[in-house]
Amino acid sequence: MSDAQQGSGQGQGQGYPDPATVAQSHGKPYPPQEQALGETPSVIPDVPVCAVFLFLFLCAAAGHMGLFKFNMRRGKKFVISGMMFGFCFTRICATTLRIAWSCYPDSVRVGIAAMVFVYAGIILLFIANLFFTQRVVRAQHPHIGWSKPFSIALPVLLFIIIGSIICLIVGVILSFYTLSESTLDAIRDIQLYGETLYAIVAFLPIPIVLASVAGRHFNTNRRSIDKFGTGSMRAKILLILISAVFLDLGACWRAATLYLPPRASTNPQTPWYFSKACFYVFN
Repeated sequence: MSDAQQGSGQGQGQGYPDPATVAQSHGKPYPPQEQALGETPSVIPDVPVCAVFLFLFLCAAAGHMGLFKFNMRRGKKFVISGMMFGFCFTRICATTLRIAWSCYPDSVRVGIAAMVFVYAGIILLFIANLFFTQRVVRAQHPHIGWSKPFSIALPVLLFIIIGSIICLIVGVILSFYTLSESTLDAIRDIQLYGETLYAIVAFLPIPIVLASVAGRHFNTNRRSIDKFGTGSMRAKILLILISAVFLDLGACWRAATLYLPPRASTNPQTPWYFSKACFYVFN
């Protein structure tokens, strides 16, 4: 049981209201009882920062959709461009909702929607990086990359990723509609599972690609690389590794903050790891 879920005596004894009592007086959907990464946004600094990100994601969305349509006209269906457009779209929604939340900080419904879009978008980047990882292995080691176990592994992992994000989103929404300590504890367990899973998934391309490169380097009977897309294989590998490092850094940060002791939302002192700066850097 978290400190935020314990009796009102503790909250009052520490000089701040009990979050469960505050939530009950507010009514459904209840305001959060625990502090979270990014805090409740405010006009300054969140609106200017979100406006900059909104502009960047709008430009990126237009670029990816333009590239997708260009390739479609040439008879090439590059799904990754569509996925990147989807990611940009979820980020456009998330930043727009966070701006609205900044203007109406007491609107729990807007806050819920903003959190859901932040959760939903990031998995598209995980999937894209896994897809590129599979392509690299197939290009360097066709006998492994096109084998049945390896071919089945990615769809199974995608099923787990998508199923987990659905559970996470449902859990986030449900947490605003219940004051049951047992239910909130179960939701927290789901969040711990989900964020830990995504930290592992984000890290997976690194050992797989490095093992693929090392295996090809030490293989004296290696065949020529099956090229795909444009650009050198070295550039593709570097892109996968850099993307994986940044994705895993964000995933590990989100997971680590969940494993730390929860802090009551009514506590005026916010830990540095929940700060808005950390939110924008790692999310």
